[in-house]
Amino acid sequence: MEFGPVFLMFLGHVFVDTSQGTLPIVLTRLKDVFELNYFQIGMMMMVLNLTSSVIQPIFGLISDKFRTGWFVPVGILWTSIAMGLIGWAPNYPVALLLVGCAGIGTAAFHPRAMMAVYLVSGNKRGLAAAIFSTGGNLGFALGPLLGSLLVVGYGLHATVSIIPVGLLLSLVVFFYPSDFLRQWKKKKVSADTGDSAPQIIPWISLIAVCLIVVLRSWVYMSSITYLPLFFQERGVTLTSGSMILTLFLACGAVAGLFGGHLSDVFSRKSVIIATGVIYPLLAAGMLKTSGPLMWIFAGASGAALLASFSVTIVLAQDLLPRYLGFASGLILGLGFGTGGLGTALTGFLADINGLHTTFWILAFVPLVGAVLALFIDKNS
Repeated sequence: MEFGPVFLMFLGHVFVDTSQGTLPIVLTRLKDVFELNYFQIGMMMMVLNLTSSVIQPIFGLISDKFRTGWFVPVGILWTSIAMGLIGWAPNYPVALLLVGCAGIGTAAFHPRAMMAVYLVSGNKRGLAAAIFSTGGNLGFALGPLLGSLLVVGYGLHATVSIIPVGLLLSLVVFFYPSDFLRQWKKKKVSADTGDSAPQIIPWISLIAVCLIVVLRSWVYMSSITYLPLFFQERGVTLTSGSMILTLFLACGAVAGLFGGHLSDVFSRKSVIIATGVIYPLLAAGMLKTSGPLMWIFAGASGAALLASFSVTIVLAQDLLPRYLGFASGLILGLGFGTGGLGTALTGFLADINGLHTTFWILAFVPLVGAVLALFIDKNS
C-alpha cells in the first residue's frame, strides 16, 4: 500500500466532509437571519445530500471513461469555496444555491478519490478503504465543532476562512509527486469468480440492504441537522450542543472501524440487527437524561447508529460479487443521498409535533432496519 496517496485522500475526505459538516451550525444562525422554518432548514440539508450523494454514480461513470484525476483537487477547492461563501449569502435562495454547489464538488471528489485509494492500496484494500471511510466520518464529526468555533466565535462571515485551507490542500494534491492522479489505468473492479455466466441478482436481499441504508441515513442526517437545535430548546448552549453532536459523530466514526471487524467475526446481519435493537435504548437515554449522562448516551447512540456503516457496503458487495462498483455506488451514492431526503420530512414533522417528539420517532427507525435485515439472504 502506498501510504502517502492514501493518507492524502484521507485528509481530503476529512476536509471535504468537515466543510459540509459546518452547515448545521451555520443554519442555526441563518435561521435567525433569514427567519427560516424547520422545513426550509431541512430543504437545505436535502439539497446538499441530493447533490453530494445521488449524482456520485454519474461522476463515477465519467471517471471510468475519461482521465479525470483533476476531479479530486478541484472537488476539494470547489467545495471549500461554496461552503466558505455561505456565511456571506444575502438571502435564502443564494444560500440554497451555494449549498447545491458544495454538494456537486463533494460528488466529484468522492468517486475519483475512492478509485485512487483502490489503485494504490495493493493487497490491503480493506485497510485502505477503512482509512478513507473513517476520514469522512471524522470530517462530519469535526464539522459542528469547526462551525461553532467560526460562527459562534467570529460570526457568519468567518466561514470564508474555509477557502484558504481548501486552496492549500488542493494544491498539495495536485502537485503531489506521484502518478496516482494523472496516470490511473482503467481497471474492471469486480470479483473474479471464474464463471462467465450472468449472476442472478438477489433482489429481496438487495432491496432490504438499500432500505436499511436509507433508514439509517435518515436518522444520521436528521441528527446532524437538528440535534444542535434540539439541545438549544432544552437550554443547552450552542457551543455545548455542537460539542455533543461532535461526540455523537466521533463515537460513530470509531465504531465504524470496529463494526466491519465484528461482521467478519460474526456476520453482517448480526451486526445490523444488534445495533438496530440497541440504538433505540441508547437514543432514549440521550433524550431523557441531562448533564454527563446525556453526553454518555449521545456518544453511545452515535456508535450504535454508525457501527454498521461499512458493514452495509461490504454486504452489498457480498450480494453482488461481480458488480462491486455498482454495489458500492448504490450504497454510498443513491442509498445515502435518498436517505437525506428524510431531513425535509423530519423538518415537516418538527414543525407539527416539535423536535422532542420527532426525535422519539427517529429513535425507533433503526429498529425497522433490524427487522429488514432478517430478510437478507444471498439466495433470495
